[in-house]
Amino acid sequence: MGEQAVDLREHFERAVDDDPGADPAVMANAAIARGGQVRRRRRQVAGAAGGVLAVLGIVAGLNLPSQAEPALTVAAAMRPPAAPSCSVDPVERDATDVAIFLKSDTSVPKQAALASALGNDPRVATVVFESRSTAYEKFRRLWADSPDFVDAVSPKDLPESFRVRLVDAAQFTAFQSGYAARSGVQDIVGRICPVGAAVGGVQ
Repeated sequence: MGEQAVDLREHFERAVDDDPGADPAVMANAAIARGGQVRRRRRQVAGAAGGVLAVLGIVAGLNLPSQAEPALTVAAAMRPPAAPSCSVDPVERDATDVAIFLKSDTSVPKQAALASALGNDPRVATVVFESRSTAYEKFRRLWADSPDFVDAVSPKDLPESFRVRLVDAAQFTAFQSGYAARSGVQDIVGRICPVGAAVGGVQ
């Protein structure tokens, strides 16, 4: 992991070599952060699709040893947008709804263990599992007006997830901390939503 991080930094440094005012670390962090915020707005479809394909091109150009890396990168970029009426950006505290994204190699037993833990957690009011196939069908509908973008993504590129509504938003910080440490969990995103919103705060 350390060697890979050095390689990535070298690529960014070369890319901004002509701009002495650019900080490669800041640019890298900004690119990663923005990658998870791709949203479907018709006036931005062309730009968003081009951005994701550019990310794929960068990853391919790095010649990373693991074939799983491009899929994980796409999965990060393909995270579902916020559900209507929910906070557009993720929050760090007091989230009413939570999306728990799984790693691409999470086994069925690990999924079952996580489902059981969530189902028995008194902090959880509602929990829904979303498979890759369901996520892909939603993705296809959301990006129906950008067929080239859809063709560049397959079901395996989209993460499976658990969508959760908490009993008490004040419990989010402890909830997030506990489940982030569980095997198979890639990322946890919290949003603030009204009662009638989609469970998990995402589309």
